Amino acid sequence: MNRLSVSWNKLSIRWKWMLSASATIFLAFTCFSVILIVAMSQWMIQEERNTLTEVLTDLKDFYENRNPLVTTNEINEGRELAEQIYERGQVIHFYNEDGFEIYQIQRSETNLSVPFIRVSDTDISRERLNGTSALVGRTPVNSNGFSGYIEIIHPLNAYTAQLNYMIFLSMILLIAALLFSSYAAYLLSGSFIKPITQLGRTMKKTQEEGFQRQLPEPAYQDEVGGLIEIFNDMMAELEKNFIKQKQFTEDASHEMRTPLQIIEGHLNLIQRWGKKDPDILEESLEISLQEINRIKKLVSDLLMLSRADRELQLEEVVPADCDKVIMETTNKMKAIYENREFVVETTKGQASIEAGHLEQILIIFIENAVKYSSQDKKVLVTGIKKSEKYEITIEDYGDGIPEENLPFIFDRFYRVEKSRSRDMGGNGLGLSIAKRLLEMYGADVKVDSKPGHTVVKLSILSAEEG
Repeated sequence: MNRLSVSWNKLSIRWKWMLSASATIFLAFTCFSVILIVAMSQWMIQEERNTLTEVLTDLKDFYENRNPLVTTNEINEGRELAEQIYERGQVIHFYNEDGFEIYQIQRSETNLSVPFIRVSDTDISRERLNGTSALVGRTPVNSNGFSGYIEIIHPLNAYTAQLNYMIFLSMILLIAALLFSSYAAYLLSGSFIKPITQLGRTMKKTQEEGFQRQLPEPAYQDEVGGLIEIFNDMMAELEKNFIKQKQFTEDASHEMRTPLQIIEGHLNLIQRWGKKDPDILEESLEISLQEINRIKKLVSDLLMLSRADRELQLEEVVPADCDKVIMETTNKMKAIYENREFVVETTKGQASIEAGHLEQILIIFIENAVKYSSQDKKVLVTGIKKSEKYEITIEDYGDGIPEENLPFIFDRFYRVEKSRSRDMGGNGLGLSIAKRLLEMYGADVKVDSKPGHTVVKLSILSAEEG
């Protein structure tokens, strides 16, 4: 059994399909043929019984409806009647009450015979006589002056021949149906699995050449068509992610290379001159520490973004008091940026987000608003509780974001002005982290910007206050 299972698993889908279809058709045709043969057999044997019953009834009625006394003439006339209704191959016996045979009708030589049996009513039984199947019918004959028995042996040669012919014909048709169904299933299976085969070839080429190859979608959408559509979407998504990953690697390498080169340069400077010059030593160490802090922040942001990418399902979320988090966060920002003006307006309300994550998101957007607006510009932070949302808005009055850059500001390492962002300590990951954290909680973010005014609006699902 295990060997058969292994052999079956090694077959191609086409052969499995063909063998399965052929076996199904074979079994269905076999069941249909068996049912048909059995039904026809019952019908034919019943017809044979009816024929035998009619002969017995005719002879019985002839004798019982004659004169009260059955004479030799009536017996002879009954014999003539029996010879007229007699069918080929039958053997007719007429016995008296004592079992003495009065006459026998038999036109062909046969050795069919049965013992004499008295019966009280018409009786038909199926017996096997000398290797031949036959029906034996017996009926009593009773009149006022005579009692006897009629016995008819009715061979089933015609019935057997017809039954054998039906079985033989069914076997021929079964073999023909099996061959035809196997051939048809083989051809059709090739047509059915053609898209799958094409899919396999495309996947192989994709493995060798990249994600650019696409499968032509079929005109009619079925299960295979749906599979091809999913494959094309998956290839497009993989290509997109591959490009992003490549860009991410290049950008991360670039971001790491710059501070490392700076550190290396200052270490070389210390090695050559800084050991004896305290001013050079102090300056180089200070710059090196700044670059190390930048690397630490970059690594921290990358870990945060990677962790956010993996956290697809959140456990029980403790709702955050948005007004409280907003006030605490803006107070921290005021302590850092003492010369900047922060205008805060909030209403009480809770949202389905962890307080720590909300604080991190607010810090990212507020820091961007501060960095990219001049010292004399204020930053507005508002929080409003609505029916199903808690909306937080951060506004600044800086230079704004060019319209062509808005679709890309949440991409990793993307910066509108790379040189200015680097000078300000940015690495292009903050907005990506904020966007990913908001997506984790099913929140939305919308950015509108024009020269002199930028508005960031966060919409977070409200939570019932306990």
